[in-house]
Amino acid sequence: MVVNFDKTTKRVYWYNIYQSKEDAQSRLNETTIWIEGDIPEVEYREGYNAVFYVEDMQSIRVEYEPIEEKEPTMDEKIYAAVSKSQDEIRQEGADMVMEELLKRGLIV
Repeated sequence: MVVNFDKTTKRVYWYNIYQSKEDAQSRLNETTIWIEGDIPEVEYREGYNAVFYVEDMQSIRVEYEPIEEKEPTMDEKIYAAVSKSQDEIRQEGADMVMEELLKRGLIV
């Protein structure tokens, strides 16, 4: 199979199991190589992505990396703010007033 990978990390970007070795010869270079063998079996692990790495330029290994939590979009932030209950909004306002009064020394 033809495998393209990052030269530094050895992380696989893409692979092609259908192209023959003869057809792939024109594509081969420092980061695109031919490997005899198959892609390792991958098992589903919740919260993880399966990531392939080139190992010793002859085989591929699989590692499982945690899926990073993404930053909420602006729409998600707006929805979260709008969907707060009246009690939550009142309590946040009261907490801000109390914090300011404490900071100014008006209450102990």
